[in-house]
Amino acid sequence: MRKSFINSSLFVFIFFVFITCGYSQTKEDLQKQKQKTEKNIKLINELLKKTAKTKSTGLNKLLIINKRISLREKLIRGISQEINALDKDIDAKSKKVVRYQKEIKDLKDEYAKMIYYAYKNKNNYDRLIFILSAEDFNQAYRRMKYFQQYSNYRKKQAKQIVIAQKNLEYEIEQLKYSREEKLLLLAKKERENNQLIAEKSQKRTEIKRLKRKERELRLKIRKEEKIRRRIKNAIADLIRKETKGKAYKTLSASEELISQGFKKAKGKLSWPIKRGVVLQEFGEHAHPVIKGVKIKNDGIDIGVTTDYQVRSVYEGVVKKIFATPGRNMAIIIRHGHFLSLYSNIVNVQVKTGDVVKAGTYIGDLFGNSNSLLQFRIYEETKVMNPRAWLKKK
Repeated sequence: MRKSFINSSLFVFIFFVFITCGYSQTKEDLQKQKQKTEKNIKLINELLKKTAKTKSTGLNKLLIINKRISLREKLIRGISQEINALDKDIDAKSKKVVRYQKEIKDLKDEYAKMIYYAYKNKNNYDRLIFILSAEDFNQAYRRMKYFQQYSNYRKKQAKQIVIAQKNLEYEIEQLKYSREEKLLLLAKKERENNQLIAEKSQKRTEIKRLKRKERELRLKIRKEEKIRRRIKNAIADLIRKETKGKAYKTLSASEELISQGFKKAKGKLSWPIKRGVVLQEFGEHAHPVIKGVKIKNDGIDIGVTTDYQVRSVYEGVVKKIFATPGRNMAIIIRHGHFLSLYSNIVNVQVKTGDVVKAGTYIGDLFGNSNSLLQFRIYEETKVMNPRAWLKKK
């Protein structure tokens, strides 16, 4: 009976350790993600301060506000996940407290029975008679050992009660800490929700302001479309000259190594800007102000606050440097069958034909409050989503 109780207790203990370890891992991951999101919100706030004084009709301010709202919602979701994980932890700790309370009760009940038995049989003379009345020496020895083992078991039982009591006190303290932590998270979630409401109000105000300048916005859309076509034509022209009408460029052995290396580096490429945040994602999106209008982005647009240095994401060869009206200079770097493009560059640090390494400083992002780095990746003429190639951040 006692062995069965011990085995059951051991199983429950392992089960709770497993739950606690799993929660700790989840909690750590959630907190890391929360810190990253808060860091990006801080960067977004810096970007917003830079655009506060500008009277440009551009969408940058609205893009920044939209990004902040998106990050704020992500932060709130993360906090909710932390609260849910904490609820599970509190439930597990509560069950553990109940288990320890039951274990202590069982141990005390058993110990009380032993004390009562010892009291009823406390006469040393009776014990001696019991031993001496044995049929032979072996039986007498076994009876003597029984009394010794029984005494040791009582002492062990008393120690187990003390240990179980300490475990119970520890779990109660941990449960109290978890409940206090939950209250702090609930308060933080409420603050973030209030902040989100204010930011959505700011978004509506900005949209109203921009709608009054719809004509200028439409001109801006046409201008951006011309820039997109110019870059597309520049890529097509470069490919046409290098492939001589073939689907793919013929590569040398060293170029093939770079091409394969670039392909294997998918999801691991360094960012072209050390400290920035993506304000416009890859693909086709509804215009944030003008209804019925779609905006196509062949890359990602990155906003920057301080470090304007632009760097190559992988080793390769600079193949083309050209001007894009309204977007300063663009640089195309070939990495075997792949190309990376960096647009809105000034103070260009490389020239056509230069061999660059990953992280090579190639120029500066044009530095004003409305500056975005347009970054693209191609597999020959096929546009790729840069998000799939860059490190997650």
